[in-house]
Amino acid sequence: MSVDHSEGARSDPDYTLEKQTTVRPSFHDSVRRAWQWPPFRYSLILFVALRIGLSVWAILTMSIVQAETGPDPMIRPYYDVEPVDEGLGGWLLGPWQRFDTLHYTHIAIYGYEPGTSHTVFPPLYPLLIRVVGGLLGGSYLLAALLISNLSALGYFIVFFLLAEEAIGWRAARHAQVFAAIYPWSFVLLAGYTEPLFLLFASLAFWAARRGRGWAAGLCGALASLTRLQGGILGAPLLLEAVQQRKFKLWPIRMDLVWPFLPPLASIGFLVGRELVGIEPIFMTYATQWHHASAPPWVGMITNFRNMLAGSAHPVDYLDMAAAWFAIVLTVIAWKKLRPMYALYMTLAVLFNTAHLRDPNPMVSVGRHTVELFPAFFILGQVMMKRPRRGRVILLIMFTLYLAVSGMFVLWGWVG
Repeated sequence: MSVDHSEGARSDPDYTLEKQTTVRPSFHDSVRRAWQWPPFRYSLILFVALRIGLSVWAILTMSIVQAETGPDPMIRPYYDVEPVDEGLGGWLLGPWQRFDTLHYTHIAIYGYEPGTSHTVFPPLYPLLIRVVGGLLGGSYLLAALLISNLSALGYFIVFFLLAEEAIGWRAARHAQVFAAIYPWSFVLLAGYTEPLFLLFASLAFWAARRGRGWAAGLCGALASLTRLQGGILGAPLLLEAVQQRKFKLWPIRMDLVWPFLPPLASIGFLVGRELVGIEPIFMTYATQWHHASAPPWVGMITNFRNMLAGSAHPVDYLDMAAAWFAIVLTVIAWKKLRPMYALYMTLAVLFNTAHLRDPNPMVSVGRHTVELFPAFFILGQVMMKRPRRGRVILLIMFTLYLAVSGMFVLWGWVG
């Protein structure tokens, strides 16, 4: 009689248990393995340090300088959202219930309303806030912060993977710190769309580098439904796909089609607004935000004139500095980084500076520069090659990070 010694015929209990353990590791083993993975470990440590540090800084700032509370249509616009300014929630959550966060929570609660300023914001983040907030019993501010903070952690992980591939793991660790303490990067831990956008955008690049065009296109589309400028992702994703095909455009396959999903998603949002009776977005910006499209140099020249005349807001100086920071690093990116990163940065700089608003001509340019994540790859290289210069840049960034986040907590406009 023959005996079957094949793996499928084994009935030894110890063997079966061993196989199950191998296939289904315990929760403890999964956590241990995740902790041993450098991208996760470095990202989690950075995230926890920032989250605790920023919360302590916010509480300290509000303790030293008493911020005005309660709705005020001009200074503290809550947009019919209940203020969180009392008790423990007032200390931990209240400092982040500011400006755009209130737009997103308003949409989550009330939906889109024609003739209001809220309608310029794409729907994905408010939709997630509505779903998670419902699960949390109507705590929409907490939901907004949970989504953005988890997205920030995910973004840090993917950022490290992309940076490690581009500049090496040692420089990637430095680049990750630069990305985290850029002066406006505090919004990564606030109730803003930047962390969710950057998570999807970085995932799109990660997928594109591995030839997964469908995943890159889908993540790019989700980024577009988070922030309107996600539409520009189509161009760098298409460039990467063409480059991987050694610039052979024929025959046309799906890898050249997927990159069109991000701009189509942006167009879908714009068309969808009008289909439900909302005026074109340029009219909303003009009437509700006093904001108009203009060539990039128009806003910069107007801002420079205001600076010379002494009528510029302090943040206008920072926006100008941020614009030149972005321009210089974009030029360097064409020499140091992959073309898809350089193209993305170029289009992002053009998109973020191509507007004019009264009284702040370059409004939000500094905050929007957070989205230029490949720029921080270059700073990571600077820290490796010229440590003294890198430390000076890091110190300046961190000082401004504290100043800008402190202003934000106190209802100061920082973009």
